[in-house]
Amino acid sequence: MSNVRPQRDGHILQVKQRPISYTRHPVVKGERRFGLQTRVFATNPWSVIRGALTEIEDDNAKHQANSFVEQAEDFYRAYQSAHEVSSKPLLVYYALLNLVKAFVLFKEVRFEYGKAQHGIQEGVHPNGQEFDDSFLKAFRSRGNQVNIFDDFKTAFMGAGLPNREKVFDLKNIHPQILQGHRLWASAHSCQERFVEIERIDFMQDAGENQIWLVLNFYADDLTRFGISRKRLLEEGGLAGAFHNVKSSEVKDDRLLLKFEQSQPLEYTGRPSDRLEDLISPIKNEIWSAVLRMPPYRKNYVYLSPDIEQAHRLPQILSIYAFVYYLGSVTRYRPYFFDDLLNRPDGAHIEELISNVPQQFLFLIASEFAGREVAHAPIV
Repeated sequence: MSNVRPQRDGHILQVKQRPISYTRHPVVKGERRFGLQTRVFATNPWSVIRGALTEIEDDNAKHQANSFVEQAEDFYRAYQSAHEVSSKPLLVYYALLNLVKAFVLFKEVRFEYGKAQHGIQEGVHPNGQEFDDSFLKAFRSRGNQVNIFDDFKTAFMGAGLPNREKVFDLKNIHPQILQGHRLWASAHSCQERFVEIERIDFMQDAGENQIWLVLNFYADDLTRFGISRKRLLEEGGLAGAFHNVKSSEVKDDRLLLKFEQSQPLEYTGRPSDRLEDLISPIKNEIWSAVLRMPPYRKNYVYLSPDIEQAHRLPQILSIYAFVYYLGSVTRYRPYFFDDLLNRPDGAHIEELISNVPQQFLFLIASEFAGREVAHAPIV
């Protein structure tokens, strides 16, 4: 990439003499100020979720949310004890569905759920083959037509579907699932699309009262897959928000490439008061893997080819949508699910069913808690 700019003058932002670790929820609002949010460790994220539900002020909403979580956990336990792989996707979907309904109530998008539709349906494009040419059509909630997928998007992102209907091609949702992605890439004889972010730096210019982010990637990760810096920005959902800057930093004998937030954020008083605003534009462009040991999260950007950008979803929504499809297949056409497992990418589907539900559980528990919920380390 030509004309690489120098880095903006600044230093690593510290709060109480320690640097800030990236998380979707970096701060907590105190009585007067924002303070750094701490990570919570849990072997049972269900308890974390139930604890969050005590904050719901509306009694009916709280009662319904607790009922949904209770049912979600029952479905999840049934999934864990199921012996047949083909019976698991539907159990997982109903666990996720009930968690999502509780989350919508928790975020006060709704105050009750009576009759509601899934808000998403599967289909196959004309003259197409199932799975290869399948699509998911999502519907916006309108008046008495309550659509859970749209409600979930609203609760998670602050905005629902922009139009009455939205079609997502399944073949473009499938590679967005982080766990087992290499199996997907191998089955389709194509490059991997996830690029690990080695580090996210929170930077400060105290003289100018400005803060910004710097994303660090290993240069050889891009070289290995033939990914240009321009492509990383454009396909990773970062174009316009970040730009490449000069870097000579080496870690573990590997050069780090740095991408600096183009528009620094000004603050008055304490920089921690603006951290939520700082990460807001990019947090839905970052995928995270939940780990059982330090650093407890690994962060990635997902590269969507230009023709697939319209089908891009945040991590937790792409998981939900794809699990919906698998659940629908196992409910109505269980014989076809067996066919899916025998496809070249069947190993990825099986990996997804084995590992993604727990990932989803910890990710959504973090949204309930408003802080990073990590799996308690193995001792």
